[in-house]
Amino acid sequence: MTFDDATGNQSPTVGAPRTPRALLLAFNHKPHEKVVALAERLLDEGARLDVVVLSDANWADLVGRPNVRLFTLGAAEKRHPLLRTERIVVTSGPRRVARGLSRLAGGGPASGLSRRQERLSRAFHKRVFMKAYSNVRPLVLSRLADKRLSELDLERDPVDLIVASDALSITLGWRLARRFPKVVATTSLDPPPLAQLTAAA
Repeated sequence: MTFDDATGNQSPTVGAPRTPRALLLAFNHKPHEKVVALAERLLDEGARLDVVVLSDANWADLVGRPNVRLFTLGAAEKRHPLLRTERIVVTSGPRRVARGLSRLAGGGPASGLSRRQERLSRAFHKRVFMKAYSNVRPLVLSRLADKRLSELDLERDPVDLIVASDALSITLGWRLARRFPKVVATTSLDPPPLAQLTAAA
């Protein structure tokens, strides 16, 4: 997980009024407009906002804004043993074999082998591997995030609200809710105002 903190966001100093803090989990490749609207609302309410995403590519409107940090998990997921093994067994290994056979054939009938191998690899990845992987992906992402929780610093600087905004992020949201039982955790994209949550704390 990495984060972009170019704005120099700082944790509150001792004795200063505490600024509310929210954690938004958004793992869909392209965030729904309601998720973006929630992020905007939390910022308008004066929150420091941490957003855990797979890629920051579709979050350009938030990058560099004051009080926003984006944490990305996509690179760590690509390095996960499950995905690396699938790439070796299904894509890169067969590609090397097919190219070697094509070179040996010298333009004979085996010369189209590489193209057929690519088609088969893509079909297996999409129709078989990704369907199976989707069942364990929320747990994989949750564990990847869990290894990097120190960057979020939730122990020393607790959040007031955790929002799991999509199906992929619910597992992580649930684990965080169990770890920090006093924090309001929800899947609702219309949570209570932060002022109400901090007043009740």
